[in-house]
Amino acid sequence: MTQSTDSREQALSYIRHQASKSLGDLVALIERTAADCDRCLEDVSEEQAAFRYDEEWCIKEVLGHMLVSGKGVNQEIANLVEDSPSAREARMGIVSGADRPVGELRQTLTDLWAETGRLVGSLPEDGNLERTWDHPMFGSLNFREWIAFQRLHAMDHVQQMEKVKAHSDYPKA
Repeated sequence: MTQSTDSREQALSYIRHQASKSLGDLVALIERTAADCDRCLEDVSEEQAAFRYDEEWCIKEVLGHMLVSGKGVNQEIANLVEDSPSAREARMGIVSGADRPVGELRQTLTDLWAETGRLVGSLPEDGNLERTWDHPMFGSLNFREWIAFQRLHAMDHVQQMEKVKAHSDYPKA
């Protein structure tokens, strides 16, 4: 097995493990995700949020991507539960946000996590797990797996932002 296949399988195992928990536990997972994102962004200035090196996204671009993809995934979770057709456009590759103030991006992300928590809390515990929506790397995921994916995706980007913040040329506060 290659390292990327191994990482993919580990991630999928994590997603499935989290998805097997109650919706109350998944709401708590989303709340922890919101708190982790909040801590990562604490005291990040406009200059720091716009800092980039090499081919890495700046923090603002990471936030823009998280906002666009998170909103799209929330819509698809709702579509799966409501038995509605997929929008087929979570727009996961989109990067935007560099033109918006970091405070606005931070607040919008906080609002998105609150929306996600409300969505998860409103879902039926016995919802249909047969309906799925395809992820480009993980394949077919049901609504519970997509909820767990939201955590995995966010934490990957928190690590990405921490890497930017750890760069030797990252602006001082």
